[in-house]
Amino acid sequence: MLPRIAPALAAAQLMRVRSAGVAFPVALGALIALAGAAASAVAGVPWTRVASVAFMPLYSLAVGMGAVALLSGDALVELHGSTPVGVRAVWTTRLALLVLAAAVGALVMFAPLHALGVVYGDIGWASALSPVGGAVALALAAYAAVAVLESPRAAAFCVVFAWMALSFFWDPNLAGDPVLQRAVPLAVALTAASGAWLSLGSPERACAKAVGAR
Repeated sequence: MLPRIAPALAAAQLMRVRSAGVAFPVALGALIALAGAAASAVAGVPWTRVASVAFMPLYSLAVGMGAVALLSGDALVELHGSTPVGVRAVWTTRLALLVLAAAVGALVMFAPLHALGVVYGDIGWASALSPVGGAVALALAAYAAVAVLESPRAAAFCVVFAWMALSFFWDPNLAGDPVLQRAVPLAVALTAASGAWLSLGSPERACAKAVGAR
């Protein structure tokens, strides 16, 4: 039955999360690109290229924190749990919408900065895998954290920890290989999200966790 109602479910969740889950990532990507362009005009390309190491990763952190906000503390969680759709389908649909919007926002951020030549370690359009993959990995990590942990604060802490590990330890050592740089974190995040998806299969457990996360 779920495949038949998937379009309606996606449309309903799009209406519910459109500002925070869809408009925010795209607008943030555009804002970071605008800030980078302004910095390039004022301070020059070399300085902005170095500064991009600091400001571009903030996009993936914002996406991860936004995912925590979208998935935790849902006021309608009991209603979702009482329908044939279930909490798991609702949360997964929201995650899918956020992932799509996050990927678009990352491209909106990367394209102008790439054209200006201010992306640090830029090796061409393949470098877009870094912001796109980072945002997707943090969104998946947020999904897993919210599903498993008891509070949005704990989930947010896990997302921040994952972002720090990615930005300060993993990425600097693989800056010249965007495919490997993102393949491993995405594999780990997808595995964690898959486990979380399985854990949300019980309606009672899903509702208990969601209510406790408020």
